[in-house]
Amino acid sequence: MLCWEGYEADPITRQFKRDSGLQLQAETLLSDATIADELLAGRHPDCDILNINNAYIRDCLEPAGLVRALDGELNELYRGGIHSLYQRFLPWSYNADGELIGIGQRYGPFNLVINTDAISRESAEDQGFGLADDPALRNRYAILDYPDFNLFHVCIGAGINPFEPLSVDDIENFKRKASAWLQNAQMLDADHRRLNRALLAGDIDFYISGGIYTVSPARLAGHSNLLAVTPSSGPINGKGGIAFSEITSLLKPRQPHSDAGAFLRFMLQPQTAIAIAFADGTCNPVAQMGDPQVFNAFNQQQLDAIQWDTLEHQLQHCADYQIPPDRQLLLPALEHLKSEYR
Repeated sequence: MLCWEGYEADPITRQFKRDSGLQLQAETLLSDATIADELLAGRHPDCDILNINNAYIRDCLEPAGLVRALDGELNELYRGGIHSLYQRFLPWSYNADGELIGIGQRYGPFNLVINTDAISRESAEDQGFGLADDPALRNRYAILDYPDFNLFHVCIGAGINPFEPLSVDDIENFKRKASAWLQNAQMLDADHRRLNRALLAGDIDFYISGGIYTVSPARLAGHSNLLAVTPSSGPINGKGGIAFSEITSLLKPRQPHSDAGAFLRFMLQPQTAIAIAFADGTCNPVAQMGDPQVFNAFNQQQLDAIQWDTLEHQLQHCADYQIPPDRQLLLPALEHLKSEYR
């Protein structure tokens, strides 16, 4: 399995082995675009299962013939526990023919994380990614090195809709904005726990490309002053934030494993959905919170950690994660700029 952090956690893989008798070998990813391109190029030929953000299943890998349709039993299990907040993401799990091609689970807004002792929620929502342009906040922020989300957020900060074809001027504006943000950031790091510690220490006041998923370990530890926020407006049809949904699908490896679907059935079990919501010390909303067994497993501290009371509000100001038409221009340009500041 190729997956985002959490699905490969020891408690998950151990329980799956106990339940199924199968050994799960997992490798984590940090860039959906990179993994999608590698799969399209024929790399990872023995991978059975892929956990990746929503758009790359429906709009990229399934049309390329790399994703298997799932059976009716899985469809029934999946839809039975869906929470109403997740309904908007359901279309990402189905192909153009209405066949189920993936199971959604973790989801949420992914934009900015602030220390409210330094920046108010209202100010962060109002200024959005413009916080990084404030001279008073120079060297007071960090960038979480998640390339796909960095691309989205630099575009939004530059007033560009990343999900529309860009002009030459747009691409130059993107490069200028990325360069300025990198120059003025104190840190560029792929470890969200390090960025949370920097926030708590007062070394930075906010970080770009973060959300409930990344800040929840600190909030679970009692640091309610750290908060995931979504800009109130922006260039994506008026929206200034991004919401993701991780989708787990079966691929078509050169030697398909007949039991690979067992993991998808396993992840839909209430106890597994709960374990994945709390994997590796994080806490994140999951689609299956429509099942009372799953929802009631969250105590009040954990609901506070995932900012449940404002989750719907944040999602309303987010566009769904999509594939930027110009990603093959923008991602290399962004990585080149990062290399100059690392």
